[in-house]
Amino acid sequence: MELSIDTSTRYASVALSREGSALVEITWRSERNHSVELVPAIREILRRANTKTSELSSIFIARGPGGFSALRVGISTAKTMVVSLGIPLVSVGTLDAEARPYTNVGRRVCAIINAGRDRLYVGWFDAASSLERPQYEVLTNEEFLGKIDGDTLLCGEEATAMAESIRERHGEHAFISAMQPPTRRAGTIADLGYSRLQSGERDDPITLEPLYLRSSQVDTANRTWSKARGS
Repeated sequence: MELSIDTSTRYASVALSREGSALVEITWRSERNHSVELVPAIREILRRANTKTSELSSIFIARGPGGFSALRVGISTAKTMVVSLGIPLVSVGTLDAEARPYTNVGRRVCAIINAGRDRLYVGWFDAASSLERPQYEVLTNEEFLGKIDGDTLLCGEEATAMAESIRERHGEHAFISAMQPPTRRAGTIADLGYSRLQSGERDDPITLEPLYLRSSQVDTANRTWSKARGS
């Protein structure tokens, strides 16, 4: 049994899965209460599944980008659990989880999350390479509007909030997911995390840090993905 945790934004989610397929899942609007609400949510899904923490075989965690404190809560909890249980830890990009449901639509996918102060966390996913070679950026709303085109499907927590501005700039040719937040679920983290685990990928619980997408982290994240995927 695997535990998946996502505290990237004001929407939080936890799930129990078997071989990457979600069995029990809770998703809720946490706002700024992740530190208070996360552990009880984990206890609740364990209770629903009649499972103990000692039966967990791995933990999958959303690494970001997202809110500073929110990400810290989820990652710290995951680290503590894997160290005490002696099980693997696998991180998953939050933007990757946003894009995952749309990677078979045959066009480029762009996932966006609010980064505050008129900025967006942006992940670009080429149609040909699915989730294998994402490119991450931090853009102002105006910069973002200038970069998208009519052949890109837009998704993510901020997509519907930006829909009016996008259509004003690009007309009805814009492809925008109509899904309202919460747009991510821990079951998607489970799917992606299990794939990474099966590929032999895992993270060091001592050194794993949240991805906040400062300029230096963007470069590092993009280089890491390219190296990991052999490109």
